[in-house]
Formats: sequence, structure tokens, C-alpha cells
Amino acid sequence: MHPISVCIIAKNEESRIEQCLSSIKPYGFEIVVVDTGSTDRTKEIAGRYADKVLDFPWCDDFSAARNFSLREASNNWIFMIDCDETIKEIDVEELNYFRKHLSDKVGSVSRENLVTENGVLTLNNTDYTERFFNRKLYHYTGLIHEQLTPIRGHEIPNMLLHTTLLHTGYDMTPEEEHAKYLRNFTLLEKQAELDPDNPYLYYQLGKSCEILEDFVRACTYYDKGLSFDLDPELAYVQAMVVSYGNALLRTGQAETALGFEGIYDEFSTATDFIYLMGNIYRENGMLEQAIAQYQKAIQMPSGRQNGTNSFLPLYQCGYIFEQLGDADSAAKLYAQCGDFAPAIERLTTLKRSST
Repeated sequence: MHPISVCIIAKNEESRIEQCLSSIKPYGFEIVVVDTGSTDRTKEIAGRYADKVLDFPWCDDFSAARNFSLREASNNWIFMIDCDETIKEIDVEELNYFRKHLSDKVGSVSRENLVTENGVLTLNNTDYTERFFNRKLYHYTGLIHEQLTPIRGHEIPNMLLHTTLLHTGYDMTPEEEHAKYLRNFTLLEKQAELDPDNPYLYYQLGKSCEILEDFVRACTYYDKGLSFDLDPELAYVQAMVVSYGNALLRTGQAETALGFEGIYDEFSTATDFIYLMGNIYRENGMLEQAIAQYQKAIQMPSGRQNGTNSFLPLYQCGYIFEQLGDADSAAKLYAQCGDFAPAIERLTTLKRSST
């Protein structure tokens, strides 16, 4: 067995925990499951796979539950995973090299976020999350959307591992989604009162407001979060800028969003931001500038949101050409969008109108 412990916290996850644990079991890690009050078969299922199944009384504090799992693990090296995640690929040799030779660093993994579209689980976006670390050096802080934090206070040296998780946690019914984010919002507000100078909390508050379809309030939180002196290279900062821009457009504040020209140079390496600028220009009637940004996005690497360097800007360009009366150019662009449903619909409409 490798001297690595996989830690997971769970509550009423009988529909997902077996798929998660069965994806971990073959790799020879210790598995520690901490249950925070399940009333279904979660603990029974976990017992088939885990080396330890422990109880932790829920106290509205995700970090407390995660840190309990760290303390109960037999090994210092921890791989953290959630019930709504499964291993897609993992390089165990790399993990062992990492713990032997890069002991002060944190390993991040790629996480492919899947949602159901037309009855099929489809990649929505990919993010990167810190999951592999030495518990002597790091622990979790924050009531919710907990963050891995150095115990001694220095910055986290981070490296991306050749490990990928599949995540279905965003694939919920509208009712499940509303209940989850209403709970999250309450905890985030409580955390923000305790830590008012943490911009990451305002980002998460804004995201929760988006899910609850309160885009006006989301703008307020994003604006607050971005009022701090932030590093534009940080993934969550880039995501907050893009989310703020989208929320401004959703609330009819396209002219305000045009102010993002002032931060263009800082975020111009982020594909999602370039695609956002195309949308901002489009909403302000600046169609030439919009097309230029969409064309730039197409030449860039994949962004955090799936399609921002491919079918999304292609579709937007096609729609602009269609509105300008150039149906042939529009049709060619729609045809390059693959199975993107809105493009197929527009292409079908154009073909019908031409016959």
C-alpha cells in the first residue's frame, strides 16, 4: 500500500459514493471516509471500500470536517476527493515522486465539470484544484468553499499533476441546485462577517447569487471582491472578472461592462476574458470589435468554460453575420460549431429560408 491517504467527507451520498470509492480502490491508498450525519446507506456503502469510516457531528463548518479527516488518516500525505468526483486518470508514480522530492509543495489536479445536456453528461468546463499535500504543512480554513492553507503562513508552491477527476456536482435538478446554493450563501455570509477582507469569499457569494438568479446582487459582490489588490494570474480572480462581466450583461449594464477595456492588458491571456470582451462589444453594438475578439479567442488555448476558443465564438460570429444579412458566411461559421445545438438550429433555419 502506498503511504498516501485519500480523505473524503460525506453526508447522504448513497447515490454517488460507490462510484467515487470504486474509482479509488484499485490504486492501493488508504481510504478514510468521514460521515457528517447521513440518514441513508452512505456509511454502509463506504464500509465496503474504506479502511476507516468515522462519524463527525456536523457544525456548519466544512474545514472542521476536512481537518478531522486529516487527523484520522494514517499517513501524512493526503489526497482529498469529494463524493461527486471520480478518478479519470491518475499517475501514482508521479504522486510518490512528488511526496519524496517536493515535500513542501501542493499538487493540483484537473477537474472536468460535467452537466447533462440533451440527456448526455457533457463537459461544461475544466478547473484546477489543490488536492495533494502534506498534512504537517497544510490544513483547511473557512466555513465553506474551504481553502487549503499553509500552517506556517507562507505562500503555497503549487504544481499541476497528471491527475484528472470527473465532477458531477453541478449536475443537479433546479430544486437541488437552489437548496444547495441557498445553504452555501448563508454560510458564506457568516464567513464574510468573520473575514471581511477575503476577496475569495465575495467571489463565492457572487457565484451563489448567480445560481439563485439574483444577478444584481451578484454584481455587488463581484465588485466588492475586485476592489482588492489582486493578482490577475490567479484562477479565481480571472473567473471573478469573467463572472462579473457576464452578470453585468445579464442585468443590462453593457455600457458599464465596457469599462473592462481598462483591464484588458491584465487579463488578455485568459481565453474566457477575450470571449467575454467579444460579448461586451457585441452588446454595445461594436460589431467589428466583437468579431475581432471572437477571432482572437479561436486562436487561443482552451479556456475554463468549455467552448470559449471554439464553438462559442464561432457561433457568435455567425450570428453577427446573419444579422448583417450575410447568410452564406453565417452558415459556414455555424457549420464549424459541431454539435452545438443553437448553431444547428440556426443552420437549419437558414437552409429552410433559402429553399
